[in-house]
Amino acid sequence: MNPRIARIVEVKPFLVTVEWTNGEVKSIDFDKFLMRERNVDSIFSKLFQKEIFSQVKTDGRTLYWDALTEMIDIDGSKIAAPIDFCPDVLYNSSK
Repeated sequence: MNPRIARIVEVKPFLVTVEWTNGEVKSIDFDKFLMRERNVDSIFSKLFQKEIFSQVKTDGRTLYWDALTEMIDIDGSKIAAPIDFCPDVLYNSSK
């Protein structure tokens, strides 16, 4: 298992530098990572808005953005849902 994100060090437009639980400090270039997701129909397309991208958070495991998409609850109602990424994918994509 790869390390998890310990903290966010710096956020620039489409680039997040993080400290991993193994002590490494690496950057994730979301411009390259999400290159194919610029399509307006993609749930990830919202991340290319600088004001939204800058609201990135960590839960001590991965990166996420609050309430950017919706999911259907068991009763059929729509509820807000975060966008997050597999921490292993982020680690393997970081430099």
